[in-house]
Amino acid sequence: MATIATEEKRCAVCGKASVQGFVAEAGRQGSADLDLRPPPDQRETIAHWIQECPHCGYCGVTIEEPTAGAAEVMASEEYRAIREEASPELVVRLLCASTLLEHAERWVEAAETAIWAAWAADDAGIDEAAARARRRALDLLAEVRRRGEHYLEDPSAETLVMTDLARRAGEFERASGLLDSLDSVDDPRFAAIVAFQRERIAARDTSRYTVAEASRALA
Repeated sequence: MATIATEEKRCAVCGKASVQGFVAEAGRQGSADLDLRPPPDQRETIAHWIQECPHCGYCGVTIEEPTAGAAEVMASEEYRAIREEASPELVVRLLCASTLLEHAERWVEAAETAIWAAWAADDAGIDEAAARARRRALDLLAEVRRRGEHYLEDPSAETLVMTDLARRAGEFERASGLLDSLDSVDDPRFAAIVAFQRERIAARDTSRYTVAEASRALA
């Protein structure tokens, strides 16, 4: 069971204080999705992964930590447009944080937070918002790779995650191209997931599957 604690935080942008929640403890029972979306007992804490200042709208893992250029980005049309989106509050908060991180050139964190926004949209049952967030994450991850960096330590595992993001977003050609770029890996479980993804891409399937489901499906 998750434990959420609260404490007063002072915003790095406006300097005003507010009470913020944070995850003190969370379990991890069950299998993650193919895009690493965690099982419910951990995912239920997602509302506390990013904090938001109620006074100025600054968003970050902790509002006490500054993000370079945040004030300028928050004053932009881009940031205001995100805040005015007809999406759940949590999705908006996560996308705002991702945008601030992108402008600060913190590419890996920006991509990861966009993925979180997709998961939050999944939980809210808003498929188009989830797809948009996944496309954003894919573009950011492509930039991460262009810069010679990685979201995951294992590049092949990272490619599998990107494949699932693309498939879930309906970007089937992109997903297929990512699979084609994979080097051969001598791991039966990995091979099973690759085969499962190829099958789901061919079927034009955007559904959610866990790692365990994919590993068993072609056993």
